[in-house]
Amino acid sequence: MDPWNFQTKDGRNLTIRPVRPDDAQDLYEAARHPDVARMILLHPALELAATEDYINSEEAGRHYLVAEVGGRAVGSVTLNHVQRPRLHHMGRIGLMVGREHWDQGIGGFLMKAALEIADNWLDLKRVELDVFTENHAAVHLYEKFGFEVEGRRRRVAFGNGRWLDNFLMARLRIPRSPIPQSPIPQPPSPPIPQSPVSSPPIIRPPHPDDAEDLHDFYRHPLVARTTLQMPSMEITLSRNRMQQRPPGLYRFVAEMDGRVIGSISLHQAQNPAERHAAGLGMGVHPDYWGQGVGNGLLVAILDLADNWLNIARVELDVNVDNVAGVNLYLKHDFEIEGTRRFHAYGDGRWADSYFMARLRK
Repeated sequence: MDPWNFQTKDGRNLTIRPVRPDDAQDLYEAARHPDVARMILLHPALELAATEDYINSEEAGRHYLVAEVGGRAVGSVTLNHVQRPRLHHMGRIGLMVGREHWDQGIGGFLMKAALEIADNWLDLKRVELDVFTENHAAVHLYEKFGFEVEGRRRRVAFGNGRWLDNFLMARLRIPRSPIPQSPIPQPPSPPIPQSPVSSPPIIRPPHPDDAEDLHDFYRHPLVARTTLQMPSMEITLSRNRMQQRPPGLYRFVAEMDGRVIGSISLHQAQNPAERHAAGLGMGVHPDYWGQGVGNGLLVAILDLADNWLNIARVELDVNVDNVAGVNLYLKHDFEIEGTRRFHAYGDGRWADSYFMARLRK
């Protein structure tokens, strides 16, 4: 890829190029400045080794560019192309410019380069980013590139002694003439439930032997439709998920008649500034919809979040056409903070999603 060459406002030559391992020291020094660190979720104890590890790591879908002025890396942008099949049309951007190089147009050049990759090399339809609500200059820059605020996420981070909100912003690039497809399916009607259960399900931590049952219902088209799974999911994936226990992951399953018929997970953020927050995901076998299984799972995981993990913010995405799911979350004090447009493709339709959050009072 040929480099992008520009000039800063004060007339210096600037080159946008892929990151190199020897950029670590420059990027580390730029990110450690208090005015920069508070805008990108970094803390004063950040070590150079963490920056080196990030630069040297291999991450599928990551496009990492730096801005070079006078032989030094003075800013960077990452475009992370989402690799999940049903979100493959999406990318996420992160931008940083060293404090001494603000107001020189460098952020705009980095954005231009990242969006050129998104549009002309990856054909992404949705590019999104987070920006703290108090970072007015960055919000204005992103708006110049066609990003729009889709919602405000409350208390997403703690830094510099206070809670911070951010805006979720997105830029859509949808063809003027939509790709022909079959009529958009309407939300499916739940299957006729089995006879009312005489006792509630057993809510317990998962066991590796649960992989078969979890595979059975997560690949069901009615469940896959709203959980970002695929009907083509292979059993190996389900087994691997049962074996993997990344830091911050907490899970329960619902068992009835010796069969696992639902699951829920809570993934606590590991960034120190976000450790008070966790993402939630849930699925229930359609044969047991409408019988309180989802409610039981949600009660259990929220008790864990509140009374054992001291989590202050629980967040999730839910398709806007998943009315039953939205109503269940509203019942448990989740609030709609905004709408991710053009969020996921599945079951023959593009789906928008609400991003919702529950803040512990």
